Amino acid sequence: MLIMFNEMYRLMKKKFPEYYKPTDKELEELWENCIFIFDTSVILNFYQYSVKSRDEFLSILKKISNRIWIPYQVGKEYQSRRPHIIREQREKYLRIQEKIDEIKNKSITEIEKEKSVEYHPFINKNELKRKIEEAFSDLDSYLKNCENKYPDLTKRDIIGEEIDKLFEENVGEEYSPNKLKELYELGKKRYEQKIPPGFSDQQKGTEKQYADFVSWAQILEFAELKNKSVIFVNDDEKNDWWLIHDYQKPTQEIILPHPDLIKEFASATKNRIYMYNSENFMKAYQKFLKEKVSNDAIKEVRNLRNQNRQQTIFGAYVPVFNQKDMDTLLEDEDFRKLFTNPEYIEIFKEMKDLSKIVSNPTILQSIERYENLRKRFIYLESLKVRQKEPGNQIETEENHKI
Repeated sequence: MLIMFNEMYRLMKKKFPEYYKPTDKELEELWENCIFIFDTSVILNFYQYSVKSRDEFLSILKKISNRIWIPYQVGKEYQSRRPHIIREQREKYLRIQEKIDEIKNKSITEIEKEKSVEYHPFINKNELKRKIEEAFSDLDSYLKNCENKYPDLTKRDIIGEEIDKLFEENVGEEYSPNKLKELYELGKKRYEQKIPPGFSDQQKGTEKQYADFVSWAQILEFAELKNKSVIFVNDDEKNDWWLIHDYQKPTQEIILPHPDLIKEFASATKNRIYMYNSENFMKAYQKFLKEKVSNDAIKEVRNLRNQNRQQTIFGAYVPVFNQKDMDTLLEDEDFRKLFTNPEYIEIFKEMKDLSKIVSNPTILQSIERYENLRKRFIYLESLKVRQKEPGNQIETEENHKI
């Protein structure tokens, strides 16, 4: 029975190889002789990594520099989007600072409006406000320190200089206007039939929607010319590059590179292609080329990818509050009664968001101090509700500790 099953498996894999992940042996052979091609998303992410992780990733590319290449379209997108990414990185400090100030001011306003603590024997409203100011002062100092460490890449782009050295001789040639027109017309027909890549970009309109397909066409041409297999590293997690479970949901999971791309590449070049995101590329580099990659670098690459995915799905920079946690809170009857005002939930939600932005222990302690203040405020609100109930004995903080 087992022999029969194995034979059926082999027959199915032979007929539908694009739906099967290569074996370790097949991947090892691929890594020995392939060309490594990178998407724009991978290169632009260098501007968002820490110095240590960025240098480690760049060192990987330097070690395989005789086998790396990018299509002309990738180089063009990188050059056109690079100034925006640099500017955006500096603006993030301002946006986070504004978010923190907004939360702080909202919190102080809420406590200022709370009449139940006006003459409370154990709670000093001014002291509460002072402690909130103290907690947020730590956040302000931390952000200012981070901003001072970030180099002014508008004056000298030291990251771009490294990328230029790597790819200056490893970029495809620009297509002529006639060739581009031909590809746009072919892309239009492919998109109508949902043939990857690029059909997810139809909402961009004009020629921009065909950028991924133009890159793909040049990848096919280059691989055929060189008679080489390809490893394509792509952090653009869309369903016109990948076979994805729960696409555009927080639970989405990449299953395989898109089978249609694997099949088309094999048909056009008589070679094979495999795809990785940056995280899995680093892991495979370590496995198949026997080079050490630090776990910290891999973790940071993964975290940025997850953050970018959330940004794509939810359209916001600040990582979203975990919906499962929120649903659990809202299922609690007492929580729902106390938080009838939507502003309370927003304050709580935003503070949770801040704990995801920063990892500095001092800042996390400040956030914890703030949340403890919020718990006290919740308790006072609860106490006020119970005091209004007929026959209920008035409690104090002494007989109800938070």
